[in-house]
Amino acid sequence: LTSTAPTPVPTTTTSVATTTTSTPITTVPPAPQADRSAAYIYKLNPQLTPVNYDSPALLLPSEDMGQEYIDRMTFICDSPTYWLWPLELLSDGKASKQIWTGPEGTMTLAYQSSYHILDPYDYTQRPIRDVVALHPPDILIIAVGINGISFMDEEYFSAEYMDLVTDIQEISPDTIIILQSIYPITRQYRYYGSITNAMITAGNSWIMAIAEETGCSYLDTISVLLNDQGMAKDQLILNDGLHPNREGLSLILDYIRTHAYVEKKG
Repeated sequence: LTSTAPTPVPTTTTSVATTTTSTPITTVPPAPQADRSAAYIYKLNPQLTPVNYDSPALLLPSEDMGQEYIDRMTFICDSPTYWLWPLELLSDGKASKQIWTGPEGTMTLAYQSSYHILDPYDYTQRPIRDVVALHPPDILIIAVGINGISFMDEEYFSAEYMDLVTDIQEISPDTIIILQSIYPITRQYRYYGSITNAMITAGNSWIMAIAEETGCSYLDTISVLLNDQGMAKDQLILNDGLHPNREGLSLILDYIRTHAYVEKKG
């Protein structure tokens, strides 16, 4: 018998192509940080009460929300903010309904519970709470305090301010409420001494604490008006040392637009 070697069977190698799918990387924009542009001023002037930049109430830098954002606002205010109306810095000029204050163009925090403001819709004087009930604001900025800081201690000031805020929250629960800092003054103010920027910044810290407690937001508008000496910048204030001029108020509106309330989604 003859032994025959088996015929080798050719082997076939199959190459499998593999495709690598890259997972797209989602870049999350960094969270906005507090605007600390005025922090150095408080270090230079230890008599001032510094801003708590870690406060959850503090409104952070945002994109410029434009005039449409300002148009959504109502201001319950004393005379420094009232001047937005006579200077026609709001969209409807003298026809604007956005300024709510006393018929003389100001109001005092100490009397907020009984004070009658001028309802701009029919020029009738009514209690603040009645005007809120009649015309619930979309966004309400409360900008008061300069007319009480000279004689109201922290307990008195905070109790009156808190009463105003919580009553408005109850009357108009859908209104977004923003508490704004009191503006600084210059030494030209004739009552300087009875009111100082040390007192004003202390009052602002009380306002921020109220914002935290009530779930409101806080606008640090004082920061754009201060100079390195801890005073209001002369070029932004009228000669009376108290009221921001057109440039000062325009700067405040710019700050409000670029430190906007960001509505929570969902």
